[in-house]
Amino acid sequence: MTTTTTTTINNHRFLIRFITLSLHEFLFLLFLWPLSSSSSSSSSSSFSLPSLSLRKLSQDLTSIHFIGDLHADVSCARQWVEKTNLVNLTTTPFEWLGDPHADALVFLGDYVDKGSTSASVLKFVRELQETFPNNVVTMLGNHDFFLILDTALSFSLSNPHPLGHPFYDYAYSFMHPEEYIESDWVLNREDDEELLGEILLALSFVYDSNLQGSVHLCAPNCTREQQDLFELVPPFDRNVTLKERAIERLNLWRQEYARGLYDSGLMQWMTQQPLVAIVGDALVVHGGVSDRVVDFVEAMATRQPPQQQSQSQSQGMNHVNVTKALHSMTNVAFSRFFQQELEKVHGANQIQARLTGGYVLEIIMDMVQHRGYFDRIKGCSEVKYVLDKLNGAGTGAGAGTGLNRIVVGHTPHDDATELCNGKLLASDSSLSRSFRAHGNMYCPLKKSLVEDYARGRICSKALQKEQCEGSISRITRASVKDAWPTNVQRFQFHELHSATSRSSSDSSGSGSGGSVSSTLESRFTTQEEAILPQQQDEL
Repeated sequence: MTTTTTTTINNHRFLIRFITLSLHEFLFLLFLWPLSSSSSSSSSSSFSLPSLSLRKLSQDLTSIHFIGDLHADVSCARQWVEKTNLVNLTTTPFEWLGDPHADALVFLGDYVDKGSTSASVLKFVRELQETFPNNVVTMLGNHDFFLILDTALSFSLSNPHPLGHPFYDYAYSFMHPEEYIESDWVLNREDDEELLGEILLALSFVYDSNLQGSVHLCAPNCTREQQDLFELVPPFDRNVTLKERAIERLNLWRQEYARGLYDSGLMQWMTQQPLVAIVGDALVVHGGVSDRVVDFVEAMATRQPPQQQSQSQSQGMNHVNVTKALHSMTNVAFSRFFQQELEKVHGANQIQARLTGGYVLEIIMDMVQHRGYFDRIKGCSEVKYVLDKLNGAGTGAGAGTGLNRIVVGHTPHDDATELCNGKLLASDSSLSRSFRAHGNMYCPLKKSLVEDYARGRICSKALQKEQCEGSISRITRASVKDAWPTNVQRFQFHELHSATSRSSSDSSGSGSGGSVSSTLESRFTTQEEAILPQQQDEL
C-alpha cells in the first residue's frame, strides 16, 4: 500500500465513526446546539462568535456576485473584484461602489496554496470582509482549513498532527515553496533563491518520475509512513551539505511564515470565517454538505435523553431545525475552539488541544472536501435531498429558509458551471494562473526562477499567462419582493469592464454575460484526477 493511500484511508476513517456515539459525545453535541452567540467575559475583543443562524448578510439583497477559488493569485483576485464594479480598490480604505443594502460579494474559499501569493490574497480578502462586513462573505476552503491546522497547532511524536502530518509536507497541491520568499514574513537571505531553486529542481525530477504521491518534503520530522524527498531525490541524495542546508532553510521558512500568519492576525481572522452559510437563496459551502452529514446532524440534534424526549413530544416538538444544528456543530464549534485556544497561547504552532468532541473535525473535513454533487448518476439527487432537508421538507422545521440552490467551489472547471437545473452552481473556474499553467505542481513562477530552474517534462512545458482567465457569477432579482431566478449569469474576464461606478447595463441585470452552461468542462479530470486518483479529496 502506498503512503498516499494510507494517508487517504486515515483521513477518511471518520466516516465509519458517524454510526455510533458515546454518551459523553452525545451530551457534548446537545451542549453545542443551543450555544449563545455572545462570547464569555474573558474573551478577547479580536474575536466574535457567529450568530445562531447560518444566514449571512441581509435578506434584502438583490444582487450577489460569487467568486471561486483564488489559489494564491493576488493579481487576478484584485482584477476580478475590480471587474464586479462593487469596490474601488484605489482608495484607502476601500470604497464600496455598490448598493450598501442590496449588493453582496461572496468568496468560496481556497485563498491559499498552489501559487506563490497566498499571504497577499489572505490580506486582501480580509481587508474586504472587515471593511464591508455587511456586504462581503469570505468562506473557508479545505486549503485554508489545512493551513490553520498546520500553523496553529503544535505537533510532535507524542501529540501528532490530527491528520497524520502537516499538509505542507506534500510535494504538490499545497504550499508552493516559492510562497515563503514571496511573503513579507520571511527574512531575506543571500542564498534563499539558490536553495529554493535546488528544491524546485528536485520537485521537477519528482514530477517527471510520477513520484509526487510517494515522497514528502518532511525532513527532519518525517513519520514512519513518509518517504523523504531530500533522502531520495537528486541533487540532495548525493550532496549531504546541500541537503542539510535546504532542510534547515525550508523549516526556518515554515517557522517564520507561521509566525507571520499569527502576528498579522490573519490566523485569528481565518478561524472566525464561516465553513457553511446561507446568502440570499443559496447554501454556500466550499466542498458540499453531503447527504450523510445532513442525516448525521439531524440525528444528533433530535437525540435527547429519555426524560427530555418525552417532554419534547408532549409539547409537540418532534421536528428539528437542521440549519441551526449544522451551524452549531460546524461554524460555532470551530470558531469557539480556536477562540479559546488562541487566547491561551502567544504564537504560532502552540495549540496542543485538538478538535475532538462532537465529531467537529470529521464533519468539517467532509464538508470542505466533498465532491459528491458531481457524480453523474447520484449528484443531483444528493443536491435535492440536502436542500429538502435544510428547508425542513415534511417536518415543518426550517420553514422560511427558502433555499433554492447550493453554491460550491473546490472542484475546478474551466468556467463557472450551473448544474442540476439551476440547483447547483460550481464556482471554481480555475482563476489562479499558476493552477491553469501547472495544475497542482510546484513549478517555478518568478521570472528569474523560471529562467534558471524551469526544467523537465512537466515544469518547462507551459508558462503562466499574464491575463486572468475563468469566470465569476452573479444572480440578480428586480426587487426584494421578487423571487431569485433559477439561473445565474456568468461573466468571463473580457466581458466585464472595470469602472468607478456600475454601468446601466450592470444595474439592470442585463449585459454580455449569459446563463451558465450546464456543460461540465472539468479541470478536475484533466488536472487533479489525472495526477493521483486515490487522493482526489485531499487536493
